[in-house]
Amino acid sequence: MKSIIKGRWAIFSIWLIATIILTILQPDINAILRQQGQAGTSSDSPSVIAGNILAKMNTTEGTDNLIVFYNEDKIKDEEMKEIGETVSVILDHSSELGITEMIDPFTMPEAKSSLISEDGTTLMVSYKLDKKGREVDDIKEQFDSILEDVPVEYYLSGEDFINNDYLKASQAGVEKSAALTVIFILAVLVIAFRSVVTPIISLIAVAFSYLVSMGIAAQLIDKVGFPVTSLTQMLLVLILFGIGTDYNILLFNRFKEELSKGHSVDDSIVNTYKTAGKTIAYSILTVFIAFLALVFSESPIYQSGVVVVIGVTILLLEILTLTPFIMKVLGKKIFWPSKNTEGHKDNKFWEKTSSFGTKHPILITIIILAIIGPMIFLHKEKLNFDTVGELGDSYPSSKAINLVAEHFGKGQAMPTTVVIENDEALDNNESLSAIDSVTERLKAIKGVKMVSSVTQPQGEQITDFYVDSQMGSVTDGISQTEDGVNQIFDGLTEAQIGLESADFSQVNQMVDGTAKLQDGMTELTNGLKQIQGGIADGTNNPETIYNGLDTIETNLTAMSSGITMLADSYDKMQAGYSEMGNHYQDAATALLGVKNSLAQMKTMTDAVATSYVDSENDTNFQALKQTIEQLLASLSQITPESIAALNENYNATTAGFSTANENLANMSDGLLQMSEGLNKLKAGLGQTSSGIGMIVTNLNAVNNGLGEMKAGQQQLVEGLNGFGEFGEKLTDVNDGLKGISDGLEQTNGYLTQLNAKTFFIPEEALTNEDFKKSLDAFMSEDRKITKMTIVLNDDPYSNEALTTINQINETLSNGLKGTVLSDAKSGTVGTSATTNDMNDVLSRDLSRTTLIVIVGVLLVLFLVIRSFWTPIFITASLVGAYYTAMFIINFIFLDLLGYAGISSFVPFFSFIIIVALGVDYSIFLMMRYKEYPELSPKEAIVLASKHTGGVIISAVIILGGTFATLIPAGIVLLIELAIAVITGLIVLCFILLPLFVPALIALPDKLSNFFSKDKKTI
Repeated sequence: MKSIIKGRWAIFSIWLIATIILTILQPDINAILRQQGQAGTSSDSPSVIAGNILAKMNTTEGTDNLIVFYNEDKIKDEEMKEIGETVSVILDHSSELGITEMIDPFTMPEAKSSLISEDGTTLMVSYKLDKKGREVDDIKEQFDSILEDVPVEYYLSGEDFINNDYLKASQAGVEKSAALTVIFILAVLVIAFRSVVTPIISLIAVAFSYLVSMGIAAQLIDKVGFPVTSLTQMLLVLILFGIGTDYNILLFNRFKEELSKGHSVDDSIVNTYKTAGKTIAYSILTVFIAFLALVFSESPIYQSGVVVVIGVTILLLEILTLTPFIMKVLGKKIFWPSKNTEGHKDNKFWEKTSSFGTKHPILITIIILAIIGPMIFLHKEKLNFDTVGELGDSYPSSKAINLVAEHFGKGQAMPTTVVIENDEALDNNESLSAIDSVTERLKAIKGVKMVSSVTQPQGEQITDFYVDSQMGSVTDGISQTEDGVNQIFDGLTEAQIGLESADFSQVNQMVDGTAKLQDGMTELTNGLKQIQGGIADGTNNPETIYNGLDTIETNLTAMSSGITMLADSYDKMQAGYSEMGNHYQDAATALLGVKNSLAQMKTMTDAVATSYVDSENDTNFQALKQTIEQLLASLSQITPESIAALNENYNATTAGFSTANENLANMSDGLLQMSEGLNKLKAGLGQTSSGIGMIVTNLNAVNNGLGEMKAGQQQLVEGLNGFGEFGEKLTDVNDGLKGISDGLEQTNGYLTQLNAKTFFIPEEALTNEDFKKSLDAFMSEDRKITKMTIVLNDDPYSNEALTTINQINETLSNGLKGTVLSDAKSGTVGTSATTNDMNDVLSRDLSRTTLIVIVGVLLVLFLVIRSFWTPIFITASLVGAYYTAMFIINFIFLDLLGYAGISSFVPFFSFIIIVALGVDYSIFLMMRYKEYPELSPKEAIVLASKHTGGVIISAVIILGGTFATLIPAGIVLLIELAIAVITGLIVLCFILLPLFVPALIALPDKLSNFFSKDKKTI
């Protein structure tokens, strides 16, 4: 210390230069905070991971923001028109405003219902804002220049504007708190030291440490990404000015006491640092350990509290170097104008309470434990994460959100988003079916109001995408198909009966008879030629010739009659055959259609089996599948190729009938002419030769006709043989049709009863333009990421909403298991999801940090006090003070004021501050306690309390008053934190340290004496 005193001017110069340089070069941490925001959760939190997935999907740059238009009497038509025109102007200037995407009810009428409230008072315009490095205040001015003539109230809100307003509120709170702190400390120190110099010197010394530590912290924040929040600067101001002033009170009071003993300035400084200096070093060590424990926190907001470690380290350097310089330079003048060199007077309150505690340790211990014990064991944390609610209606951004919450519901203003990322594309029936199933599961959660997804973009099922809806048209189609199949069956049955009744067995005999007829006709022709020759030579008897001609005429008449009958038979056969052809061709076309319909039905039942979990055990469903498969098997031979083969046989047979009919006509004509020729022959034998010549000529024609007829008959035989095969196949077809009809009836019966809400999207729907809009809105460009938008029933910050988020996460995980998306990544992002993660993180941080801080405090107390039980007693007192403070603020804010919960950061920072700073006062007391080793513990603690009580009360007033300056800031978080810290310090200063700790110190002797008396009595 003497070396420090000797080199005091050099040390002062270093401090001055360092302070000036660091202050000048200090980056604007508020600007940094506005640009990068403050993260409440760690990078591996589920909501952050989900947010990163969503960021891949949203290729549009920017953050989500809102313009809210409001007229409490309802927006009129004229006002709506002007708003629309203004929105159009904003769209025209979107590039310079930084708007990358916009949704409004004017250019997107389909979004009207979700952007205009039912009461017509509130209208929202949603957009993405790319700040492009600009300050939010500058962006607000650009918007205001366009919106200033709008005939209704308007508010700019959203992520950027809320953060900006919250930072403004925090910054204003810091500035107001800092000013009030300076004023308060000056007033208290003036009263305490009866001096105007001491307060100023104390504030200047602390200001040096604050400016240097803030300069170092700002460089770390800017250069190496040191965690920063809106609380960073405020926390540093409160801690440094609070405990810095406390330490200065202790130092100056001891320095004053040493001077009163007649010591020189140098000796007084040395003695001060030997006693009070050591106390301060131990006290700072506990603060150092407590805030260093924040390194192990998951939350970046808690981690930002490590800045206090920098602050108290610099403060310790200042106390060890700069404060001795001030003491040396000013000496006794430091207490001007007061000439009283005595230190703090003995504190009678602490003396009496500690004396009472040592006299009645058992009673005091029981009473205090009875009061504080239930507060500890019954303590339940009910946290509130609503930063918007903390701003109230004082800022435009929070006013807008409150309007949206009032007229749309807060869930609508702050929806939750579920994201799913898969390795393969999701735009297929299997994946969409799994997504739709998850959508339905999420809709069934009690706290969920609406779920919009790619399969349900409006939050409702699209009926055409479900099997039960499709089954209606399917069963109608099956019924029609069954009717058609039955008609085909009836027609083919008739054709088959006709075919069976037709006697084709004589066709071959007919061919043989025709051949014999042709031979006889040839012989007849030859005979006539001979007759013609005989007549010509006059060698034969005319009478005989006449008789022979008579016989020929008779035979010709019989032949003509036979041919006529044959022709009639052919006509009937051909008519029946044509009718049968019509039936079988219709049947062929219908059967191919039936086969295609069954194939589509099989695809549909396969899809149902995929999504129907219990399909393997459903006997009806399995029977349906088996029926369809059997029907398809029975039609396996019905192919375009087999129908073509039947057509070929049919056409060949038809050609045979045609040829036969033509030749029969020729034969009939020939026989007619032969008959005419014979009549002429009988009329005159003179003309016999010429008549016979005519007959011969006609017979040749008939003969040729018979030859052609024979060929046609042979062709007919071949066709009829093929037709015989067709007849056999027709029998098989008819049997198959009967089975198909029965199967279709069974299938239709089952499908009519089937009412499963199974998702099945037809192929044509996947390429539909309307559905493509849904794909684009809810899926990434590569279709590997999809999202679902969930509107909650409850306030997104409420405990009910957090419970719902847990159910959503669980449902999402379970819903994807066992599907094609079982390996997909998934998560939930949004206000409620982030809040839920923060709740989990903060709870873990509080538990972990509590343990680390308590262990650290115990170690320091063991080091200072060098005993076992006393450090434990003091630590128990600190923990008791914290839980008492929590009980009081829960009572005030939850029970009396009806708040939803305590601000999320209050319990954590209250614990750190009450324990870390409260232990300072314990160390003040115990270091003085150790100065009386010759006294009994009871006497030593009473004397120590008597001498340090005044200092501790002054220090508590200073620190409590410093935190009290947070109350005028108007931010709920700061008000609750202030009340919690003040309550904890009051309980510690006026109950636990002067009463409970002395009672605990006296308790072992009291119990020992009590049990000794019992033994003597026995």
